[in-house]
Amino acid sequence: MKRKLLYALMVFGALFIASACSNDYEDATSPHVYGPDENPPVKGDATSTISNVYEMQGTNPTPISLNIDLYEDIIQKQFGMTVSEMLTNIEKGTVVVCPINPSRNVWNKAKANVDGKQYGWYVNKSGNVCKADDEALYGIIEFDPVSHNFNFYADKNAGGAASIEIGFALNGPNYNTGIRFVNSITIYDRSFIFMDIKIPAGDYNAYQLNLNDVAENINFVFGMSSADFANSLSDGVLKLYMMNLETNAYLWDGESTANNGGYWCNSKNEICAWGADGFSYFIEPNIGDDSATFAIGRAPGVASGTVYLIKFGVASSDQSKMLSFFITATFE
Repeated sequence: MKRKLLYALMVFGALFIASACSNDYEDATSPHVYGPDENPPVKGDATSTISNVYEMQGTNPTPISLNIDLYEDIIQKQFGMTVSEMLTNIEKGTVVVCPINPSRNVWNKAKANVDGKQYGWYVNKSGNVCKADDEALYGIIEFDPVSHNFNFYADKNAGGAASIEIGFALNGPNYNTGIRFVNSITIYDRSFIFMDIKIPAGDYNAYQLNLNDVAENINFVFGMSSADFANSLSDGVLKLYMMNLETNAYLWDGESTANNGGYWCNSKNEICAWGADGFSYFIEPNIGDDSATFAIGRAPGVASGTVYLIKFGVASSDQSKMLSFFITATFE
């Protein structure tokens, strides 16, 4: 009798556990349906992403423009529509124009907030939608259905590099099907320093970039003297970063491979270790009692007459202020 009772309890328990596991499994695998106030993640791959790089001078009133007619084949592939058909569907609301938050990789459903522009948003230097009075205002991104253009208007005080992203998506709770436009924009102002230098012959010899020579630029970006700038580098308040040669984006996650928070790099301005294949030069803060420089030096074996484009920068801890150096270096 006891055996029968024990067997019955075991069967009942197994059924209960199976039922519970089944429910948990269904709950865990059910896709989340995003509400009207939630920003769904951007889905897609390289075939649905259009990337372009732009450069402009500060205070230039002429917008950067991108005509979507150039990408009708991608629109046809993703949406099964021509450009004209997509524009009609935008009017109907079955296709949406939506900015993208690049740092979180989500669609930003914020309503257009630029007066007189049906699809226009203020964006800050982080590439996210902001208000017109945002301290980090970078400009306006809009889509003009009449001209079929995305237009970016730089703010008069904007400078530096930013990724401004926007796109189209089939309207639905999760925006599962979309086309992403990634615009890597650099606005040149006094936060950029362009220099031609010569690195002396001899292994590990370096050109010394004196911070006093760029004091005006330092003050423009950080509101401090070159001496305070040097102290902030030493204290870790400011940090040195390498940059992407093509997009001018800062490599925020790069780890120091040289002295004093500096880097060894290869010929493509990519961070590497000392002695790695192709290691070519180093950049190191060189802060002393009487002088403060960036040492830009050569690796052994770099041929005389070699010329490299070197891009690096210094940024505040919150990454809102950046001073960028574009160096054309000739190895003597």
